[in-house]
Amino acid sequence: MSSKKFDLEAYKKTINVASTPIKPDQFVVLDQCIQEVIGMPGIPIGHITQVYGKSDTGKTSLLFHTAAQAQKQGILPVLIITEGKVDWDRARQMGFEKNEAIVNDNVEFLENAFDFIDKITSDVMMGELPQDVMIMWDSVGNTLSKDEVEVKEDGTYEKKSTMMKAAKVISERMRVISKKINDTRKISSPKSVGLMILNQAYVQPPSFPGGPSSMVPYGGTAIWYRSTLVLKTNKVKKLKAAKNGQDLGFGIVSKIVVDKNHLSNVTNEGEFIITADQIIPNDPTALKAYKESHKSEWNEDIKIVEEE
Repeated sequence: MSSKKFDLEAYKKTINVASTPIKPDQFVVLDQCIQEVIGMPGIPIGHITQVYGKSDTGKTSLLFHTAAQAQKQGILPVLIITEGKVDWDRARQMGFEKNEAIVNDNVEFLENAFDFIDKITSDVMMGELPQDVMIMWDSVGNTLSKDEVEVKEDGTYEKKSTMMKAAKVISERMRVISKKINDTRKISSPKSVGLMILNQAYVQPPSFPGGPSSMVPYGGTAIWYRSTLVLKTNKVKKLKAAKNGQDLGFGIVSKIVVDKNHLSNVTNEGEFIITADQIIPNDPTALKAYKESHKSEWNEDIKIVEEE
């Protein structure tokens, strides 16, 4: 009987199940107040993040904050814009420089968006892009699939079906995209790619009489299942800055709920004040500091008025 010690690691290589070296966790580091809620430094790279909520709850503000922070860290933001209502001046106020990013606002259909994500990810893995990349899509909920529309003779589109066909496209394409995104975490990939998907939400009726309604993201569950981090946004109240009886505008109080977190396993929630240029904690000290930093802009003290 042989006394030679069995080499399990060597055997694994013969059947191609040897462990693949993975890079350490990487993040687009966000402000401290957001870190405390999500339980980690920020939006993970090499993973998929979904942010969903109703309109005007702070999703796009979070996207531009993430994009601006990415630029500060030498990470290339790649934006897919299908909302058609982006305020680029406000994006610049939040620190985002459009000319130092890739912005694709020419996406017509879901299929085009996924093709673009696939192309960027492949280019990163082949070394064509020399930076880590954060792809941000605003929003999947505002992007139709090709099968959902009928092209008229004048070139305009007419929606012809429900979101079920969109859900099918999303499900099929997310299987491929999620694997490629995960593969960029391997040591063999020169750089890594993160994907942040913004999504609309709608109220789903109760499943039984008298039961609770729920807020669910557009396009089925495929993005949720493929995401490492899922955040839900809710607008708590609107804030107005009043000076001499004039409404200056100010921002909103938004609640972020951690719906899913497979990195830090923290499920938490927190409220933030989203202004024209910052995301700050919803507390008197932070608000006082913000007002002080904008004193020269407003020339005098202002009164913050809450509107439910």
